[in-house]
Amino acid sequence: FKLLMTAIAVFTVDIYGRRPLLLTGVAGMVISLFILGTVVNPYSSVVALLLYVGCYQVSFGPVSWLLVGEIFPLAVRSSAIALASFANFGSNFLVSLVLPTIQSTLGVGNTYIAFAFIGVAAVATIYLFVPETKGKSLEEIERMFKD
Repeated sequence: FKLLMTAIAVFTVDIYGRRPLLLTGVAGMVISLFILGTVVNPYSSVVALLLYVGCYQVSFGPVSWLLVGEIFPLAVRSSAIALASFANFGSNFLVSLVLPTIQSTLGVGNTYIAFAFIGVAAVATIYLFVPETKGKSLEEIERMFKD
């Protein structure tokens, strides 16, 4: 399933663009997190979990790595990509480290709801700050940030 959804992202990212995939994918993740935080039916939970994974695989999964390779100027690109990778894996590590404590404090449902609100902030951030780079050369993207 993950491979299929990633393939969909790969084949549609240059058709629809990075921003639309990110905005719709992360919005789908938010919806699935709210569902996971409120339902008690195991079948609904499975559907919501699949929705989350599918939306992640067409948005944050591949598109964030694509954007990281596009938005940094050539002069600092390799260092910036290394820093972005470190931030990504470091934040993943921190979440996995504190998740048991958060779950025992808030409960599982409220933990999903809390992450849903973080997702809402992510959608707002993408909407306000992430530019569309579809169809632009690396030089055009670099000029876009200079202007």
